[in-house]
Amino acid sequence: MANTNRTKGHDAERLYVNRFKEIGYEHCVTSRYGSRLHDDAAIDLINVPINVQIKAGKHRGMDYSKVLRDMSERIPNMFPPDAPEIHRSNMIIHKKDVGKGKKRDKYDELVIMSFEDYIKYVKK
Repeated sequence: MANTNRTKGHDAERLYVNRFKEIGYEHCVTSRYGSRLHDDAAIDLINVPINVQIKAGKHRGMDYSKVLRDMSERIPNMFPPDAPEIHRSNMIIHKKDVGKGKKRDKYDELVIMSFEDYIKYVKK
């Protein structure tokens, strides 16, 4: 089971690397490939203007607030004060598992961020 979940997670990271590249972030890579420091700070994609954590699968009972809070606590402890990661918004992209025989729709891929961070993007 653990190996299946790990594979799902890695596959989702690669999927979103490609999606970010399609919208113009051609240097986007997984932190597993590009930076152990980012990976340890719970940032899964690098070379994009936001700190992204990827989740894939069911994750019953996942506390998105806890994941975002964990990122917010880890990042300042792992990067120097002037690092861009300190000032970026944190985001979770959750590619939900729909199950066999079910058709995926747009509500099976979610973006989660704090309202405060969301307002920064709406104002731009």
